[in-house]
Amino acid sequence: MEKYSILTTTQDLEEFAAANQGIDWMAIDTEFIGEKRYQTLLCLIQVATPNGLYIFDIIKLKKIDQLSAFLTDTNILKISHAGENDYRLLHELYGVIPKNVFDTQIAAGFVGHRYPISFRALVQSELQIRVNKAQTVTDWEKRPINKKQIKYALHDVIPLKELQEKLCKKIKTLGRVEWVKEEMQKVEQVAFYEKDPHREILNHSALPTLGRAEQLFLIRLFQWRQQLAEERNHSKEMVLAKKYILPIVKTAHLGKDGLKQNRRISERFVKRYGDKMIELYQQEANEEELNIIARIPNRVMIPPEKDQKLELLYSFINYRCLKQKVASDLVLPRGNFKRMKEDLKLEEETLKSGWRREILGEAIMESLKHRNRLEVEMEEGSMQLKVNT
Repeated sequence: MEKYSILTTTQDLEEFAAANQGIDWMAIDTEFIGEKRYQTLLCLIQVATPNGLYIFDIIKLKKIDQLSAFLTDTNILKISHAGENDYRLLHELYGVIPKNVFDTQIAAGFVGHRYPISFRALVQSELQIRVNKAQTVTDWEKRPINKKQIKYALHDVIPLKELQEKLCKKIKTLGRVEWVKEEMQKVEQVAFYEKDPHREILNHSALPTLGRAEQLFLIRLFQWRQQLAEERNHSKEMVLAKKYILPIVKTAHLGKDGLKQNRRISERFVKRYGDKMIELYQQEANEEELNIIARIPNRVMIPPEKDQKLELLYSFINYRCLKQKVASDLVLPRGNFKRMKEDLKLEEETLKSGWRREILGEAIMESLKHRNRLEVEMEEGSMQLKVNT
């Protein structure tokens, strides 16, 4: 196994900082436990630099100020794979917003790989190295850390520098340096870390189809579930599984007896929380709830013919991305396009400017903008999708 250092004390952090003054790159990854918890538990941060390999034992370290200084140093390139979740967690715990980042998962999407691609698949494809993922669900909180865990953690950062160099060569050859730089910079912005507290509620697929009383109850049920999960530091699924939410919402108007008679709702839940559910259902609407109601997306049922026209447009987008060797899910994810189908007035912010617009071209951009007026013309040997003026 490669030589490494485990950092557990403030003195270890100071020695790390002193040994790595003047470096121009570092690779970073984290190991954490999110299952059955409301607050994700960060356990390890593993780092590779030109001067060595380091494991920061976050169970023992209360602060990581020295590492934070490296993460925010614009002169040091931070290399990660699918680093968005790592950076969100580091920001939540330490207020860190990284600068000068390079994400190999994102970069891979600009050179012909699918997006998102796993670390294992990308390393094997680009470097012909097999990465062992046997420790993926190991107990990272348990101490002492065993050698298999250490080896697994380090092998998530060791290939990153070589991978970054190889991807950069391809990106430069394709003339996409500025595109990649633009996409990487999103995790360097404060806005990336701002959370909409009502996002989960507003994204619930059934919300636009419910009556006003049911919508209000759904909002309260989500808020109650989150509050209880936070108080207990349990996952929200442990408090109330998603699959039970809609049956409860659609039955609450029948009272506690109605909840008892719904075979999809457990007897234990009704016994424990039945009265609370009815209390939530019967409350008067407050200003915050009415503001959430006003934000509900205007989703409508799409006639089959229009749906097929929109799907044809998405096929054109996929084909254009394929020809240009850019992952379509990086340009316009399927979920985002689905929301654009359901709400024909919705404007996808990421498409308004930048590299995505350049990739798609003005014809496709106009078709997306006026997607409610798409027409298909078919003649022998040809087919055309156009906006009806």
